[in-house]
Amino acid sequence: MTELTLTPQQHAIATLKANLHLPNGGFHKLIVELSREYLLPFQTVRKVLKQSQKAIEKKIKHQLDDVSDDELTKDHWLNLIHASLTEKAKDNLPVMEKLQQSQLYQDAIQALSQPTHTPDECEAVREQLAMAYEIEVYKPLTEMLYTSILYWKLPDDLYQMTEDKQQEFGGYPQHMEAVRHLLKLAE
Repeated sequence: MTELTLTPQQHAIATLKANLHLPNGGFHKLIVELSREYLLPFQTVRKVLKQSQKAIEKKIKHQLDDVSDDELTKDHWLNLIHASLTEKAKDNLPVMEKLQQSQLYQDAIQALSQPTHTPDECEAVREQLAMAYEIEVYKPLTEMLYTSILYWKLPDDLYQMTEDKQQEFGGYPQHMEAVRHLLKLAE
């Protein structure tokens, strides 16, 4: 049997891939975790992970002599990812701030500030609050939870966000703060 001999580039890429190996669905878990940390959609984070790996591989292929052992580590890869995600998330607004800037929310607040409310007006405000939830909380959260177990548990209806449901999403405190705020306004 012949012995397989790797070129220096092949050896470096094999080392990199071995160092980046994340067992038991770790790649998916990492994406979900980083999505939560940076409040970015799953697909955006996934793309950054892949681009960071490709950047290292490209350097190996084209500038092998300039590649240090440190650049083949998971820590280096994660540092590249964090730098890129920090840049992408720099203009993110806190969930409550984004909610309060939405026109649906502002219209609901305006309606609530009026002295009297008929049942129809109350229902219209509740609907505006529900739509604000759907657009400013639910949709961004589903983009972050894409393909995770929690994705399938997230109600698209504000009024189904019971305390128990909110506890399931405790890892997303900004979103749950917005939910509690909207529910309080709807009372």
